[in-house]
Amino acid sequence: MRIIIFILIGLTITTGSSQEIDDRIFNKIDAYLENTIDSLQIVGLNYAILVDNNVVHKKSFGLSNAQLQVPMTLDNSFPVASISKLFSSVALYKLLSIHQREVSETVADFLPNRNDLPESWRKLTLEQLLSHTSGIPDQIDYQIYLAPENEKYVIDALRDKPFSSTPGTASKYNATGYLLLRIIIEKLANQDFESYMQTEYFDKFDLSSAKYGGFKKVIHNRVTCYQNSNHELEMFPLNYSSAMYAGAGLNITLTDLIKWFQVIQKEKVVTKEQLEKIWTPVKLTNGKDSYFGLGWESYRLQEGYRMVGHGGAGISSFRHYWNEHINQNLTVILLTNGALHWTVRPNQINLQIATMILED
Repeated sequence: MRIIIFILIGLTITTGSSQEIDDRIFNKIDAYLENTIDSLQIVGLNYAILVDNNVVHKKSFGLSNAQLQVPMTLDNSFPVASISKLFSSVALYKLLSIHQREVSETVADFLPNRNDLPESWRKLTLEQLLSHTSGIPDQIDYQIYLAPENEKYVIDALRDKPFSSTPGTASKYNATGYLLLRIIIEKLANQDFESYMQTEYFDKFDLSSAKYGGFKKVIHNRVTCYQNSNHELEMFPLNYSSAMYAGAGLNITLTDLIKWFQVIQKEKVVTKEQLEKIWTPVKLTNGKDSYFGLGWESYRLQEGYRMVGHGGAGISSFRHYWNEHINQNLTVILLTNGALHWTVRPNQINLQIATMILED
């Protein structure tokens, strides 16, 4: 990752419309992506650039379905996998604010009657679950993937498994924690997770494409995803069940993903101060930053630069960059449906696009 370039940048982005950024930079980025698509054999890609929360450029490349040779369009829906966590994170923080609760409270504080949960799980805080610092046994490590039959199956399978680390001491990506967070969201919302997200976010903010469901569910205009198998493309079955929807399972178009983030940036869900708490890296017990804030990957870069966001299934990348000292605010969203050769990862491609804009 070319993080080092941020040391060298002392320019301020002039924001507001695409006319205020030389169109040549967009042509340069498009050419870079075309070359990258060819070299990695990316099947299809949609991307967008936002400056100061305004869309300045977006474009489609490639195919939404390889076997039928269907062109990609900006209307295509993508299974964004773990990018779903960004929605759940904000929704949970909003509920905590409404109920005057804190992320420092434990699972037992929110679910006092859930005696089926191991006592070691009940002691974990929401902050630890959101930031992947809980150390709770990860269902992925035990080949319990993201479409379990129900939450009981996961709890029963993992209740006697050891923690990967003492809570608060290490950052380790974890799916089990988001199963518990879904249960807590439902408790605070007094309704099931999917219905709550539909009424309070998707309907309220006109995110008509936003739907939860794995690859078996029929989703309007959804791309087909692919992966490498023995040096050939095969379909990538991104399968999720409702128990895991807080962590993965959202399908959404690039346009609606942008719309949601613009709503967040305009403080229509949480305040700027609350968003800063969500985006601040959680401290480990040794005083160092973890890799996550409250559900968002969160990194402090050089010279006052910050980056938050999330990847999705290793094929998509959402990144928001800003500078705490000068007026720079940039978002790059990159959604793909897979590639034959990921020798350069989507997060690296995302950072390269950001670098090209900041250098310009």
